[in-house]
Amino acid sequence: MKKTIFSLFVFLGASLSYGQNLSKDSNKSATAQGPVVSKEMQAYAAKKGTYIIARPNGKDLTPTGEITLEKAKLVDPSAMGIKIIDKTQYFSITGTTDLLVVKSTWVLDNEMKTAKK
Repeated sequence: MKKTIFSLFVFLGASLSYGQNLSKDSNKSATAQGPVVSKEMQAYAAKKGTYIIARPNGKDLTPTGEITLEKAKLVDPSAMGIKIIDKTQYFSITGTTDLLVVKSTWVLDNEMKTAKK
């Protein structure tokens, strides 16, 4: 019985001392720690920053705005007048049921890192 109680205290003490330690940095919001738009990211986004998809059925998706088909074909978000942010953006394309998807800084950063490997 004494061994069981002793073991319980040892495991409890170990779990408390090696448990998750939350620092002030990890309490920051994810957007504050997100990737920033660099010149390299802007150059990558000019080639692969957007794509067009068919509007998904049954998915509640509210577009950020509306854009013409001519602008949507440009691919470069800055040429379209769209700022790249930390969240993927969806735009309705005028005269179609399709959506323009502008990749977020997270997606672009991840694609750039995996492309370098």
